[in-house]
Amino acid sequence: MMNHRGQTLVLFILLLPVLLLVLGFLVDIGYLHIEKRKINDTVDMVLDYGMTHIDSATVEEEMHRLLILNLKTVDEETIEIEENSVTVTVSKKINRIFPFLFQEDSNTIRVQKSKRI
Repeated sequence: MMNHRGQTLVLFILLLPVLLLVLGFLVDIGYLHIEKRKINDTVDMVLDYGMTHIDSATVEEEMHRLLILNLKTVDEETIEIEENSVTVTVSKKINRIFPFLFQEDSNTIRVQKSKRI
């Protein structure tokens, strides 16, 4: 009769890297979705502020300030205010856990929204 002691330990050690890789991948995807939602919510808030105060002389500076206060770091932002519409574009680079698994452009979140009166 063979001694089967230690087989579970060997199996666990062999599967541990795969489990850690899957866990890291799930955390990475979750972080990406959280950041995208945060950027979307901030852009919506800034657009609402811009539409409410579109006649103000300092509306563009206030919108920029709101973006920076809520997102901390932004790679690129554009705020366009016309007579009856406001457009906000925000790009932010995200630090991923496994950047080599994804294309380079998937590390950047870009949101563009506009509202009309």
